[in-house]
Amino acid sequence: MQKGIILLFCWMCLFFMAKQGAGMEYQKLSLNGQWQLQPGKEKPEKYNYQVNVPALIDVADPKFDWQSFDYFWYRKEFSLSENDNFENIYLQLEQVKYGTEVWLNDHKIGADIPCYTSQEFDLTPFIKKLGKNVLLVRVGAKHTLPEHSAVGNDFEKISWIPGIWGDVRLHLYGNGRIKWTQIIPDIEQGLIKVHSDIENIFTHKKEFTIQYNVCEKKSGKVVSESKKLKVETYPASVSTIDLKINIPDFQPWSPEHPFLYILNVEIYDQKNLAHKQAIQFGMRRFEIREGSFYLNGKRRVLFGGNIAFHRMLSDSMRGKLPWNLDWIKKVLADIPKENNMFFFRFHLGHAYNRWYDIADEYGIMLQDEWMFWTSTGSAEQIETEFNAWIKENCNHPSIVIWDALNESKNETITNQIIPRLKKLDPTRPWEINDFPEDHPYIYSLGPVLNDKKFGFSRSIFDLQKSAKPTMVNEYVWWWLDAEAKPTHLTEIVKERWLGKNPSKERLLKHQAFLACELSELWRRLDLDAILPFVYLSADGGATANWFLGSLKELRPKPVIAALKNTFSPLGVSIELWDRHFLAGKNRDIPIYLFNDSQDDQKFNLHISLSGAHKQKLFENQYDLKTGGRKKVLAACEFPKVDGKYKIIAKLIDEKGREIAFSEKPLFIFTPVQKPSSSNIPALCIHDPSGELIQFFANHNIKHNTFPENITESQLVFVNSGGLDKAYSKSINALTAFVKDGGILILQEPELGVKDEKGFKILQDLDIHVIYRLDEDRGGYDSYIFPTQADHALWKNINPDHLKMFNGALGGEIVSQHSI
Repeated sequence: MQKGIILLFCWMCLFFMAKQGAGMEYQKLSLNGQWQLQPGKEKPEKYNYQVNVPALIDVADPKFDWQSFDYFWYRKEFSLSENDNFENIYLQLEQVKYGTEVWLNDHKIGADIPCYTSQEFDLTPFIKKLGKNVLLVRVGAKHTLPEHSAVGNDFEKISWIPGIWGDVRLHLYGNGRIKWTQIIPDIEQGLIKVHSDIENIFTHKKEFTIQYNVCEKKSGKVVSESKKLKVETYPASVSTIDLKINIPDFQPWSPEHPFLYILNVEIYDQKNLAHKQAIQFGMRRFEIREGSFYLNGKRRVLFGGNIAFHRMLSDSMRGKLPWNLDWIKKVLADIPKENNMFFFRFHLGHAYNRWYDIADEYGIMLQDEWMFWTSTGSAEQIETEFNAWIKENCNHPSIVIWDALNESKNETITNQIIPRLKKLDPTRPWEINDFPEDHPYIYSLGPVLNDKKFGFSRSIFDLQKSAKPTMVNEYVWWWLDAEAKPTHLTEIVKERWLGKNPSKERLLKHQAFLACELSELWRRLDLDAILPFVYLSADGGATANWFLGSLKELRPKPVIAALKNTFSPLGVSIELWDRHFLAGKNRDIPIYLFNDSQDDQKFNLHISLSGAHKQKLFENQYDLKTGGRKKVLAACEFPKVDGKYKIIAKLIDEKGREIAFSEKPLFIFTPVQKPSSSNIPALCIHDPSGELIQFFANHNIKHNTFPENITESQLVFVNSGGLDKAYSKSINALTAFVKDGGILILQEPELGVKDEKGFKILQDLDIHVIYRLDEDRGGYDSYIFPTQADHALWKNINPDHLKMFNGALGGEIVSQHSI
């Protein structure tokens, strides 16, 4: 009997030691790969399909009509090895659409609804340490989500395809774990501020030991290490640790030098490792200062585009590409960096998490936008998911801006939720709260002239004088599919600019032209972020993308090469609105120079003409400090030979290599000869503005005063604003003058009319003026578009000469009135 008691006591000691975590070693096991799949609401008896995780259900093998079902069952078998010792085991589903329910070994574990952030489930009570485990995950369709879901809206998204689209992992913990670690770099003091939440997942009070060290990611060299810290925790509770870790002689993270560190965090239960984290981070500071964006203490103008990741998931050609790391690197880093783009807005929805790891590694800066083109869900659920969004992603150096809403408002988010989140992450600005974004779709959808608010954009004059950073992250309303055919949104403006049946080459060329003209304008206005729309999205959707052919090949459209030049860090732009000049004349042409590189630059500026007659116009050398801007008035003498030309400004480095260029069309005309005095009719001028009187005086053209000399004249000219009291008193005389064969010219009789107004012109002639609201589709601006191209009015008129201004900022030459 005594022997039995001793044996029982020894067995209890071993059991207690095991429960204390003896021999524990934290592990993280991937469940990515092939899973079984079956559609249907009820738990299936058999599975007829295979599907890759991470991906979406439309890549299942064999294919099936997924849109006919509301629910989809994923099944995965896995076994643990004898060496997998743990006290607690958790399932992490990084990203799932749309709604999740989890079973393990026929036991329901739980359910959750986030679609863009992680879901976590405790498998400990029902896990089999030996033998086969069967994991079932049922996902729903978008319409099966509850009303309080923060899934969001996108009115141009083609389809909402369900699936497990993030990585899946098992975490094998001891009795505690690091629930969250935040790293805040301080480049002024050369240190990081670290905050960790330590969770006790044991049934008793526990003391844990925490160890931190920092190493360089590539070399593995340890650059700093903290002392071992003790933290006392209580069951089912979280304790916090805050400390500073010096990083001597650190290397800052930037697009040019994306240097990365790893923070290693280990938590020990007595001598056993309960959990460890390896967190990638970079030493960088991004901030708003003096109305501009600053990176690491230097002003940074952001050049790039937009990636509509979740729209791309509806592209019929995308397959498994969005989860292929080599393809992600090529589309997110290689092609952009080759073309002077280093900043993207992830438009309407957080992307697959590995995109951010690659952006960290290769120096791509990001604005991360939630899927809210108008918000959905309860305020509580929105804040819960936004908290998870920030916590899961705050250590990425690539993410520099949070963005909650696209082209919409939600005062609860902006006035309540975001201010609380700023306390959670005080290091990044929020679009809307800290600065606005603008979508100036002018020069394609909208008018060339934009001196007032247009759609979701302030006027360009307001953009220029904004006290906060100015970000134009949508412009160029000119979208072409993989075969260079216009999307339905381009169809509504195509004919206006290129006629009825333009070739693919003309369509592609015009897209590149618009992108360059507007991007140069934004640089001349010294805006802070320049992101035309849209680099990557869904072919077949409203806005397509900037690639031809198969998405796998990533064959860039000409717009990307055009932007490479326009986004050159050392850049140049000709400001030339008027295209028409007289032969042999001298003009000062404004040339803008930009140095958005990270170094001071020395270069030569060359200006020349090509076309009917080649001619060198201007050359000079300049020094420009980093961040510098310079406006040069280049004195140019135009040739005496009329014809069509291009004026080209080039930047040439000290070795004779071309850095960047800007070119504009230009027309030279032979001066019109002034007619002899005998050929000028007797003029009578009524000109309250004085504009015409001054013009005639400058050219020594005699004219009679109004109204005294009406009858002695052959032509009466009434200039803008001339339909006044003096005119009204002269109507009888003017009526007799016209009936007697005289000519009456009215210029801008509609001037100043803001609604509608009637005018009496002669005794038997009235006009009625109505102001039109033309803001939706282009208005009346500095381009003239014939609505009847075969009308005699347009005979012998070169269409190029109807484009009176260039560079997207012009003046109104056709009145916005009907008469």
